[in-house]
Amino acid sequence: MRAVKLWSAGGKRRVGGFLSLMALSTMFITGAHAEPDRSVNGEAAKSAESAILCSTTSCLQKALKNAAPGQSITLSPGTYTGSFSSDLKGTAGAPITITSQDPSQPAVLSGYAVGSGYSLRIRGDYWVIRDLKFTNAQKGILLDNSSHSLIKGVEVYNTGFEAVHFRDGSSYSTIEDSYIHDTGKTGAGYGEGVYVGSAEGGGYNQNTHYNTIRNVKFGPNITAEHIDIKERTIGTLVENCTFNGVGISGANYADSFIDVKGNQAVIRNNKGYQNNNNVIVDAFQLHEIVSGWGINNQFLNNTLYLTNPDTYVIGAYSNSSASAAGNTRNPAGNMYRGNVSAQ
Repeated sequence: MRAVKLWSAGGKRRVGGFLSLMALSTMFITGAHAEPDRSVNGEAAKSAESAILCSTTSCLQKALKNAAPGQSITLSPGTYTGSFSSDLKGTAGAPITITSQDPSQPAVLSGYAVGSGYSLRIRGDYWVIRDLKFTNAQKGILLDNSSHSLIKGVEVYNTGFEAVHFRDGSSYSTIEDSYIHDTGKTGAGYGEGVYVGSAEGGGYNQNTHYNTIRNVKFGPNITAEHIDIKERTIGTLVENCTFNGVGISGANYADSFIDVKGNQAVIRNNKGYQNNNNVIVDAFQLHEIVSGWGINNQFLNNTLYLTNPDTYVIGAYSNSSASAAGNTRNPAGNMYRGNVSAQ
């Protein structure tokens, strides 16, 4: 029996040119059934008049308080220092976008220090966050009650705790085509790459459902799990990601690439590299933190390069469960333990 992870009062567990068009609509198919629609619908601003061009921190702060649906906050190259936030909402047909003027020279949103605050917090639906860098804060990107939002083409690094957090009911949102590394600078056990939901008793809306993590490069030096999917979350999709195990610390039970405590997660077509880090006990883990949760998850067509033959591909603990098909490990070694149904 594995030790239960604890939580704290903050909800963290303790045991070229302007963007002119954005139209995204995606349907995923798993097995014989269609998954829920996870798309970020609608178009971004279509004219120069709808773009807000900023080159100073004060301009960015003002834009985050005043942008209208359909507008793009476009940042000139440079570093913008602050704990930035917005409570504004876009719409399905007109999301609010924050992006770099020149994606080849991404603007950097820097917090004040790795021990406090966040680089960017969004508390509204239908945002597009793209082609930016986030650093030097306790948390990188924080979505609070922000559904149908898209994070794309970002780099998040040098954070005190987690890099990206889908929190407080944020659902149907996506991070894709991004790079996360060097987290947990002030708390190794809390340095997740992407954190989905909240721990039991944390005070946030735990109904954080059907979020997508796609084509994200994780590591090195992510000190906790690369992805932590909390209890009472449903339908998280993780696909086409790459995990570099260098730096996983083992602190606060951080000993896997992904830890699933929710239901109906789909983990597919990912690659994981242990890279001689024997702290990693299982590539993927499942836990029952709350009765009835941590079940009915799927692991499909993942490829694991596990340098320790004693490391398992999937470990399901207590009453958690999963089905598995098409997963491979190199070199040969342990595959599954616990309630894992291999197909």
